[in-house]
Amino acid sequence: MKLIPSLLRSSGFLVFLATVLPLGLPLGLPLGLPLGLPLGLMPKALGQSDPAKNNDAPRLIEVRFRASELEPIIGELVVQNAKYGLLLLNEDGELITIPAAPKGTSKSSDSSTEPSKEPDTSILGIHSIVELEGPMKPTAPKELAEKSLALMPQGAKFIVTEHFVVCYDTTDVYARWNANLYERMYKGMIRFWKEKGIELEPPRFPMVALIFSHQDDYVEYSKRDFRGGENTFGYYTQTTNRLATFDLTGIEGMLPPGALVQREELITEIFSRPQAERQVATILHEACHQIAFNTGLQRRLGDYPFWLSEGIATFFESPDFNSSSGWGGTGKINYFNLSNLRQYARIRPADSMMKLLVQDDLLRRGETSTAAYAESWGLTYFLIKRKPKNFVEYLKLLRERLPGNPADAKQRLDDFRSCFGEDLDKLDKEFVRFVGTLR
Repeated sequence: MKLIPSLLRSSGFLVFLATVLPLGLPLGLPLGLPLGLPLGLMPKALGQSDPAKNNDAPRLIEVRFRASELEPIIGELVVQNAKYGLLLLNEDGELITIPAAPKGTSKSSDSSTEPSKEPDTSILGIHSIVELEGPMKPTAPKELAEKSLALMPQGAKFIVTEHFVVCYDTTDVYARWNANLYERMYKGMIRFWKEKGIELEPPRFPMVALIFSHQDDYVEYSKRDFRGGENTFGYYTQTTNRLATFDLTGIEGMLPPGALVQREELITEIFSRPQAERQVATILHEACHQIAFNTGLQRRLGDYPFWLSEGIATFFESPDFNSSSGWGGTGKINYFNLSNLRQYARIRPADSMMKLLVQDDLLRRGETSTAAYAESWGLTYFLIKRKPKNFVEYLKLLRERLPGNPADAKQRLDDFRSCFGEDLDKLDKEFVRFVGTLR
């Protein structure tokens, strides 16, 4: 049986795996020498635009390895750099890395170390690269659904909507309720950003969501991406481009075998629970991430401050239980985060915003994450409401950056100041006053 080199793995905090492991790439390796491929062949926005209409379309290549047990990789060349080696986008919309050096390679050579017996899936293990006729044709929704069912428990089914492929082993009504939420949010985000001056594009690939009936199955699936899935309700991964969650209602365990549940019963059950607001917000939060990274609002694996990505998701996540779907539209106050922000305001240091702009770990560490998420929502809400043109300018600036080029703290501050002004103290005071007016 031939092996397929693994997808680039992600790591990060809980539900949104935005940070990518560099997989031990030594920076000193001469990338490009064995390849003979020019750089800069990637699309303007990863994951959405139609290359048939783009003269700068990426090249479709087939990478063949020396190890005969390794399957060739076919995909579009996204980027080549020290962080990722070669980064390819395949027909399923997944990002695959071919690192610069074999797994376990270090700068210091140790003659006593036995060579790895695993086949070399790095650039150094490439036999040849063949350029193919493009453009690449994305996998059809039903075919992608069939592939994705292999990740689900036996007996799982799928729903294909206009923009999503939803695989599930829950009740049909719960899966369809989620699918309707996803589509409702998609249409709402498209309208919202168009009004703000950003024309989002239709997703190039169907957006896949996996909904597990049981949390244990969800946790087992999540192990391929990160550890600690038992502490999460769901997550979106930029590399696989999949969203995963489980039945947050627990309604499966309350039904006798073979029993049917009506949509109205399900909605009533969900909305009647004390934790309903956070459960529905989680579904919406992860869908927002997936939509943002598939419509060109954000570039997959691009260099985005964590506060911004999470701020956008918390901006759109607020449920509306006056709506039969659970989501009433964009721009609503996130009262959960507003409450947390007001509590944090009592002890908030003067340099809090400055730190948030440059320190992603504030959102990852348990002792600071609640306040950091609240401030991320508040800052995003403030900027969108009070400085929408500047916010759009900021998004467009960051979207132009190719994957694998992380900004340091100085660059992050320079980027922010170039769009919102040099005087961050003044901006912070405006922000604090604005939050004080929210009701």
